[in-house]
Amino acid sequence: MDNAATTRPYEEALSTFEKVNRTYYFNTASIHQEGRNADKLLEASRKQILNLLDLEGFECVFTSGATESNNIAIQSVLKKKKQFGRTVLMSELEHPSVLNTVEAMKAEGFDVKYIRTTADGQVNLESLKELLDGDVVFVTVMAVNNITGAIQPVAEIADLLKDYPKVHFHVDATQAAGKIKMNFSGVDTLSLSAHKFHGLKGAGALLAKQVKSLDPVYYGGGHEFNIRSGTVNLGAIAAMAKALRISVQDMEKNHERISGYSEHLRKAVTGLPSIHLQPGGVPHIVNISFEGAQGEVIVNALGARDIMVSTTSACASKLASLNETLMAMNNKAAVVKGSIRISYSNFTTDEEADMLIEALKGVHKEIGGVLK
Repeated sequence: MDNAATTRPYEEALSTFEKVNRTYYFNTASIHQEGRNADKLLEASRKQILNLLDLEGFECVFTSGATESNNIAIQSVLKKKKQFGRTVLMSELEHPSVLNTVEAMKAEGFDVKYIRTTADGQVNLESLKELLDGDVVFVTVMAVNNITGAIQPVAEIADLLKDYPKVHFHVDATQAAGKIKMNFSGVDTLSLSAHKFHGLKGAGALLAKQVKSLDPVYYGGGHEFNIRSGTVNLGAIAAMAKALRISVQDMEKNHERISGYSEHLRKAVTGLPSIHLQPGGVPHIVNISFEGAQGEVIVNALGARDIMVSTTSACASKLASLNETLMAMNNKAAVVKGSIRISYSNFTTDEEADMLIEALKGVHKEIGGVLK
């Protein structure tokens, strides 16, 4: 139940990875026949990913994952935009790979301003309107929040930014790709990771409306439009295309089934003393707080019952600070400290969903004495 952190690969994706590494293991940059054959598979994977996301007019730069994609988009675009303005607008909800990269750009002379958050965990569009001015050159807002599952108004933001043509709009779509259908046609760059939709770790992509708006953040042999050098991980890329195809193909039925799990869970814990449910969004992420307890205690208690969940983003779960997303939603500190994130996957079964509810009720009874 920690699938927002990573997912189990599809068997088809693993089979593709193995087959490609046995048969098409040649370097895609090599000019001999086998290199050209490998390159054909690379380009077919690139085209398929763009088609599946309805972004045929974009370019697809393959990376090691969303963290690298976010770094390339933010660092390279801001360096090019510096002469036109110094203000960056960012939601309070971003993943550390966006948040920390943007914060680091302050050393380059950029002014970072945060867009306020609604109580439902969405970007406040009125706050964005107030912050937009002639000095803004970059706006970054994730598609689906990784802590609460809140769906962000990406299309509305893109529409708003039409009046600000020099602004680059970046979206971290890590928790959206392969899970829900969203309109990304108005964004400039989009990042994703294969392992979030049952592909393999170590493969991701940065999709760009204009690849010339990007520069490399490190240098090498000029692979991937000279944006991301290094021998291409063709097996993982082909597996990513396969995993995305299966996820998109099965999206509707999985969404309906997982929505049932989410609704059942919410009904089961609603009314339990000291339990606080965050507002919903996508069905595969549910955030629950045991007010008065520590999230780590709940995680360990559920782990003892063979239920694996997390406190926050796996990339930040070992940090001592309170989660920025939950604080931005004006939650009390006790609610934030006692929060856990439950996240379903396309492999989650009815039996597992029921086991989770029973385990939550058991833990609630077990630690009832410390709850507020």
